[in-house]
Amino acid sequence: MGDPIVEDLNPEQREAVLYGEGPLMVLAGAGSGKTRVITRRIARLMRDGVPGHQVLALTFTNKAAGEMARRVEQLGGARVQVSTFHSACARFLRQDGEILGYPRDYSIYDTYDRDAVLKMLMAEHKLDKDGVKPTQVGRRLSHLKNLGVKPDELVVGFSPVDRIVERLWGPYQALLMKLGALDFDDLIQRFLDLLVEHPAVAERYQARFRWLLVDEFQDTNRVQYDLLKRLVGPDRNITVVGDPDQSIYRFRGAEVRNILDFQADFDGTQVVRLEQNYRSTQTILRAAEGVISNNEQRLDKRLRTENDEGDSIRVDRSHSPQQEAREIGRRIQALLDEGVDPTEIAVFYRSHYLSRGIEEAFRELALPYQVVGGLSFFERREIKDLLSYVRVLVNPLDDVGMERIINVPPRGIGRVTLDKLRSISAMQGMSLIEVVCDPDSRAGLPPKVRKALGDLADVFDRARALSSSSVQETIRCIVDGVGYAAALDASDPEDQARIENIAELFNDMSVFDQEIGGGAAGYLEHVSLMTSEERDAEDRPRASMMSIHAAKGLEFDHVFVAGLEEGLFPSARSVEEPGGLEEERRLMYVALTRARRSLWLGWSQERMVAGTTQRQARSSFLSELPKDCVAGASASSDDGGEWDEDPWEDSYDRGGSRAGSSGGWRGSGQRSRGGAEEFEVSQEFEASYDEFSQDEQELVVGTRVIHAVYGRGTVMRTAGRGMQAKATVAFDRGGERVLLLEYAGLRVLPGGRE
Repeated sequence: MGDPIVEDLNPEQREAVLYGEGPLMVLAGAGSGKTRVITRRIARLMRDGVPGHQVLALTFTNKAAGEMARRVEQLGGARVQVSTFHSACARFLRQDGEILGYPRDYSIYDTYDRDAVLKMLMAEHKLDKDGVKPTQVGRRLSHLKNLGVKPDELVVGFSPVDRIVERLWGPYQALLMKLGALDFDDLIQRFLDLLVEHPAVAERYQARFRWLLVDEFQDTNRVQYDLLKRLVGPDRNITVVGDPDQSIYRFRGAEVRNILDFQADFDGTQVVRLEQNYRSTQTILRAAEGVISNNEQRLDKRLRTENDEGDSIRVDRSHSPQQEAREIGRRIQALLDEGVDPTEIAVFYRSHYLSRGIEEAFRELALPYQVVGGLSFFERREIKDLLSYVRVLVNPLDDVGMERIINVPPRGIGRVTLDKLRSISAMQGMSLIEVVCDPDSRAGLPPKVRKALGDLADVFDRARALSSSSVQETIRCIVDGVGYAAALDASDPEDQARIENIAELFNDMSVFDQEIGGGAAGYLEHVSLMTSEERDAEDRPRASMMSIHAAKGLEFDHVFVAGLEEGLFPSARSVEEPGGLEEERRLMYVALTRARRSLWLGWSQERMVAGTTQRQARSSFLSELPKDCVAGASASSDDGGEWDEDPWEDSYDRGGSRAGSSGGWRGSGQRSRGGAEEFEVSQEFEASYDEFSQDEQELVVGTRVIHAVYGRGTVMRTAGRGMQAKATVAFDRGGERVLLLEYAGLRVLPGGRE
C-alpha cells in the first residue's frame, strides 16, 4: 500500500515533503501546489515522530492559517500551531511579556487607537497646528517599525510628518507602556526585542519549536525575517516556501531581498524548485515567463505544464475606456452563452477606480458581477460622501445626507454641535441644511463653529447655481470649496486610491453632462438606478472584478486584464522608485498566472483624466510577451485612416482599431486632447520625421523633438539605459515632461540633432 502523504505528489513535491533536517527553501511557482507541499511536510514530520507542539507554522492571514491546520488534520496529523506572525507573537508576549514590563493582559491597539493616542500627544506637545494628521504620523511610524528602525535610530527628515515622528516616537512608546498596551506593529518588534535582549528566553523558544515552516515567505518584511533568524535553533530546521516572482506587497513592507538572501543567511540550504504548473495552458505560462524573465531580482526557475497548448492570448486596443469595457462585457456575454459558469470569469485592474467604467458596461449588458476585495465604485466612502453633498443640494430635506457630511472633511463640528443643530432644526421646523445656511439660526453657536458653518453655506450657495446645468462643475465646486481632496494624503496608498476614485467620479460626471444631461438631480437618479440593479443581482452567480493585488492566490478559467497603459500599469510612480518597475512586472506575472484557459489583455489609446481626454501609450509589458503567444492579425480602421503594420499584434474591435501598436495614426485632422490646449497630430508628424530608437542613435541634450500629444520641444536631460532610459523634454507649449524613451514615440526633427 502506498504512502498517502506522498503517493500523489510529483518528484519535486515529494523531495520537499521528505527532506530531513536543515534549512530548506521551496521555490514554488504559480499553480505548483505549494500549500499541498507545506501541509504534507508538516503531516510527514508528525507521522515520523515529531511532536505537534514542536512545530510552528507561520503565514499571513487567519484564513490561510485555518486552511493549513485543517489540511494537516485531514492527513491524520495532530493539531499544530499554525498562526499569523502577529497572532503568534501576541500569544508569546502574553506568556513572557512581563520580562519587558508588560502585563499579561496587555491591550492591543488597532490603528484607530494608535491614532487617538498620537492625536492626544500632538495636542500636548503643541504639534497639531501645522495641518499634519495623526493618521499620517501613525502610518509613518508603522512603516518605520516594519523596517526595523528604532526611535533612537531615526534620521531627521525634512517633512512636517518626519519632524513630528522624531519628537513623538519616544513619548508615544512610553505612553503605551504606561497604558499597558502594544500597537499592532509592536507585537512582532517587541517579541523580537525579547529574544535579542534575553538570550536564555530565545534558547527556550528554539528548544520549544524545533521545526519552523513559513508560507508565502516572499511577503515577509525585515522585522519578520529577523524574528525567524532568532527563532531558528542550532538544528536550523527551517522551511520557507515562496516565490520571489510573486512578491507584490512592498507597500506593506514586504522585502523581496529576504527570499533572495536566504541561501546566504542559511549556509547549506537545500533548494527545491516546484516548476510543474497544474493550472494554466502552455501558452499562458510561456507568456508569463516571457514577461518575468526581464526582472533581475529573481531566482531562476522555469514553469512547465502537461496541460494543452491552449488559445493564443488576446491583446486588444480600444479607442476609449468605454469601448474597452463594452468589449470585455461582450466577450463575457459570449462565454456565458456558451454555458461558462460566471464564477470562473474574472476582470482585473491595477487601480480600483478603473472598475467604474467596467461596472457600468456590465450593468448595461445585465451581466452579473461582484467586486472582490473592495466595494462597488458607488459604495466607496469618498464617493458616498461627495454624492451626499449633491443629495443635500438637490433635496434640502435630506438630513441623513447632511449628517454624513457636516463634518467631512473635519471642520470642528462635533457631536455636541450636531445635537444643538438638531434642536434648532426641530424648534424652527427647518432642515439641517436650512439651519446651516441661515445666519440667524446659527447665531447662538461658538464663533469658530459659526465660521465653519458659514463657509460650508457659501460652498452650497455657489454649487447650487451650477447644479441645474453641470453635475461635474457642481462637484468640482464642492470638492474645491470644502477641501475634500486636499484633506487626503497623496503619499498614503489608501488616500491615493481615494484621490483616483474622486478623479474617476469627475470623469463619469463629465460623460454624463455630455451624453445624457440633467444636472445634479439627473445624475443622482442615474446612479440610484444603477446601484439598485446591483442589489437585484446579488443572489445570482457572478463574475468577479478585483485589483490584481486582491487576485493573488486565486485562479479562474477566463481572465480579462484592463488598463494596460504606461502610467497605469506599470504605474507612473513605479518608474521613479528603485525596484518599482520590477515589482510592477511581478504584479503583471501574478495577473497572467491567475488564468487557466483564456487570457484577454486590453488597453485604451485615450483615457479621461480629471475631465480631459489624454492620449495613452500601451504598457511596456505588452511588448515583453513572446510573439508566438499572442494572436496576430491586421485590421483597418473605419474612420478614415490606417494603422502602421505590426504583424504580431491583435485586432478586434467593432471600430476596427488594432491591438496595441507602436505605429502612429495616419488620418488627417485627428486630435489628441491633453489639457486646455489641443495639439493636432498632422500627416507631417507621421510622414516626415524619424522615430527615435536607442538602437540606432543617441538622444543628446539640446535635440529638437516632436511628440504626438505635446508637440515640439527640446531635450533638457537624459538618464538611464535600455527600457528605463528617460528624457526630460521642455515642450514649447506644455512645460517640462519626463518621458520613457522606449514608449514615448518621440520623433527627431530634421536637423534637430547636435
